[in-house]
Amino acid sequence: MFHVLGAGSLGLLWIARLQQAGLDCRLLLRDQAALQRWQAADNLLHFTAPNGQQQLRVSCEVATQSDTAIAILIVATKAHAVMTALAPLRQRLSSNSQILLLQNGLGVQQQVTQAFPEQRVLYASVTDGAWQPAPQQLIWAGQGQTLIGDPALQPPPDWLLQLDQRIINWQWSEQILAVLWRKLAVNCAVNPFTLLFDCCNGEVPLRAGPWLDECITELQTVLAAQGIAAPDLGQQIHEVIRRTASNSSSMRQDLHAGRRTELSYILGYACAEAQRSGVPVPALEHLLTASRQRLSELGLPVD
Repeated sequence: MFHVLGAGSLGLLWIARLQQAGLDCRLLLRDQAALQRWQAADNLLHFTAPNGQQQLRVSCEVATQSDTAIAILIVATKAHAVMTALAPLRQRLSSNSQILLLQNGLGVQQQVTQAFPEQRVLYASVTDGAWQPAPQQLIWAGQGQTLIGDPALQPPPDWLLQLDQRIINWQWSEQILAVLWRKLAVNCAVNPFTLLFDCCNGEVPLRAGPWLDECITELQTVLAAQGIAAPDLGQQIHEVIRRTASNSSSMRQDLHAGRRTELSYILGYACAEAQRSGVPVPALEHLLTASRQRLSELGLPVD
């Protein structure tokens, strides 16, 4: 059985696709109130995919109200919530349990690996786009790909090989940390600017001006310090901005919703790693300081 921790858009997307694949899965909820909301809606998820609409009945439970063993745990919470959400599940995990992390940014993956040494912890990079117009409703707006890998460089697990790639478009990556670092660099160059200037992705080059180019140059240096050559990083970043020009980044969405952002696990992590590597990144540090000041002015957490 698959257990999915996190009832946001990404967690629900995994639940929906696991059900479509005919696999036994269960959604782990935060508390009794969340469970009652699902039960009041007859546990139905209204799922809109590019190929049509479906009503799926979701099996739910409160994460802390069961002692059933967990074999495969898919963690789809925000990065800053992962460790707190995992803590009460420790007793349900055995040495054979496996954890798949779907978070943006970096830092929390290493924290989980260190905190759960007996379990196999896999990392993933996700490019699917999904959003919730209302509770128990999910729109899969953009079909992407999920790159999955093991930082310990082990081969893919058997359960993953059994997932139908026509339903969940996954690929195994032997270099998952490099994949996540490149994705982090793209997010560092886009998301904080959308937060700072409260703009869509496509407006970033105009609003940021030369500051964006300075950040890209520094991000290439940060990647190089990690052993990752990225001469095409600028081209990749501008291509992402072009393709997602009308999109509002997840960081900007969190800003508008008054939620804690993942700034610390994206730009904050990059700046911290640059400092540890002795790499000067004044443009990125300026962006981090300005972003934190913006969050502080709005009364939102800066970490």
